[in-house]
Amino acid sequence: MQSIQFKSDSVTSNLTLNPATPEAQIIPADSVSPTLNLLDPSFNDSLSIHYIAPDSVIYWGFRPEWSQFRKAYTPEFNYQKDLVRQLPYDSLHTVLKGVEVVFPGKKLARNNPDWLVGILVLAFLLFATVRLIFNKYLTQLLQATINYSTFTRIFRERYFNLLHASFRLDLIFNMILALFGYQFINAYKINFGISNTFSVYLVCLGAVIGYFTAKRIIYFLIGMLTESKQEVREYLFSISVFNRVLGLFLLPVSATIAFVPLAQVEPVLFTGLGLVAIFYLMSLIRGAKIFLKKQFSISYLILYLCTLEFLPLLLIYNILLT
Repeated sequence: MQSIQFKSDSVTSNLTLNPATPEAQIIPADSVSPTLNLLDPSFNDSLSIHYIAPDSVIYWGFRPEWSQFRKAYTPEFNYQKDLVRQLPYDSLHTVLKGVEVVFPGKKLARNNPDWLVGILVLAFLLFATVRLIFNKYLTQLLQATINYSTFTRIFRERYFNLLHASFRLDLIFNMILALFGYQFINAYKINFGISNTFSVYLVCLGAVIGYFTAKRIIYFLIGMLTESKQEVREYLFSISVFNRVLGLFLLPVSATIAFVPLAQVEPVLFTGLGLVAIFYLMSLIRGAKIFLKKQFSISYLILYLCTLEFLPLLLIYNILLT
């Protein structure tokens, strides 16, 4: 009598009576009963001893010995309470219709909007172009923050081309400082009455651009009144140099806040605030050195710093608290 072969849910393998010996693909006819009951508890293959999935080759078989799998499934497993136990099948299609199976998932520490990813990708692309094309200028810019002679050389050779590295670094600074402000506002749940997150970012971006634009205009007016236009230009250029470098330092900080699953994001936020404070103090020291070269009055210098530097920061701090 010819041996009987059975299909499983894998087209390349055959069902066996003994799972411990998978190499026994052909079963002698005298070792099985005329009618083989594959629902018997002694039978255990890769599918189940209880149920054959609707996506199985056996389920849709046309031979008579496979017809026993067409009967209705009798549920013997509590799918809502016993999910910690191993499910009695290996197919997702065997879940009962209308029964919702909820698997435990990992809670997201932060939910980043899509536009945030786009801004970071754009900032990294701009930095990559600067690093690739203007590597020499980037090195000089980093040295200019601590070396005054390098700063004066860059000031004499300054460029205003929109395709130059200076313009790209200014874009990075404005985008990343605004993004860091948005992340700070989002972390501490500061409400501006705006529900759209991208609108909050646009408000931060407008505040950054408006603050530095107004600052430049006021300093130009003071330079005209005090006949110190050259010193004012040099000081404003020094602010731009420190801002460009600050944007590069804040770029990995914002990316860490956005993508690294940190339990506490506050230490990274305060690290970014520390960087902002350090570069701001360095720009003030550089500005004092520039103005003192012209025998500028120290009392006037302190007055200008308190009026144009510290007072706007206090106003912004009060606005954020309220």
